[in-house]
Amino acid sequence: MSQDTLTGARFSQGATFSAKLSMWFRLHRIESKRGIKDIFSNPVSNFMTVLVIAIALALPTGLHIFLQNGQTLFQNWDGVSRISLFLKSEVSDNRLQQLAKEIEVRKDVAKVTVISKTQALEDFKQTSGFSEAIDQLDINPLPAVIEIQPAGNVISPEASDAMLQSLKALPEVEIAKLDLEWVRRLHAILQFAEKIAAALSLALAASVLLIVGNTIRLSVQNRREEIEIVKLVGATDAFIRRPFLYTGFWYGLLAGVCCWVLISGSLYWLDDSIRLLASEYKSQFQLQGLNLVQNLQLIGVACFLGLLGSWLSVGRHIRQIEPR
Repeated sequence: MSQDTLTGARFSQGATFSAKLSMWFRLHRIESKRGIKDIFSNPVSNFMTVLVIAIALALPTGLHIFLQNGQTLFQNWDGVSRISLFLKSEVSDNRLQQLAKEIEVRKDVAKVTVISKTQALEDFKQTSGFSEAIDQLDINPLPAVIEIQPAGNVISPEASDAMLQSLKALPEVEIAKLDLEWVRRLHAILQFAEKIAAALSLALAASVLLIVGNTIRLSVQNRREEIEIVKLVGATDAFIRRPFLYTGFWYGLLAGVCCWVLISGSLYWLDDSIRLLASEYKSQFQLQGLNLVQNLQLIGVACFLGLLGSWLSVGRHIRQIEPR
């Protein structure tokens, strides 16, 4: 321990409150600087530890970004879900256009496409190959159709089904169809991926705690004699624990920053490939990374894990060390 730390251990026993507070801030500043110096004193092995922690944090973070972009892509993709309303034969063209405008103003509707009877018949003639036989018909047997693309907030099967039932209840609608099976599969995939991400996050958070805890344990063992001396002058376990907590904090902070660099570099590396792939599908999709708040949350979680891992490890090992 440093001379200032030993002095603080003695000083804290019989000083005024203001003097204790001043010494408390001073010792925190000293131990904070010492913690970062200890890491830089052995840069190779310590930064290998930081890099391992950063990779452990980057894996669930990368999966979270993947899910975040996947949800954005699915919500902006026209094929996620589409409702087709087949109207009754007696619905006129004027009522068809009026009904389409009424549906378009709904909050849960993103886009409306109108297919009249005539257009439906022409499309069928072109795709079926029976144009000559169809020309012999006296009447047009095909109904008018309104195709509806739900808004981005209608992605769950429950919301899609509720929207389908409300549109099906319109008096002009004969049949309303929605590919709910596709929506259910998509929703199930997203839910499964979210659970995998949560499980992976918990497992890797536990690994970070073990890495930090083992590193701090070795540091405690290397300073065993110093701890015994400080205990002889009356220092408490909380007082002795402080420098190791700062070391854990710095490990977490450096790992969080390294994780941010890894994630940002990976997204920058993938950006051109994603843009090229999106352009092949006529899409304006762009890969989105973490925003400012999420970056701060990432670094905050890393610092918390570093502190927690250090606190769990150092408390148990310090209690086992007693002056001889």
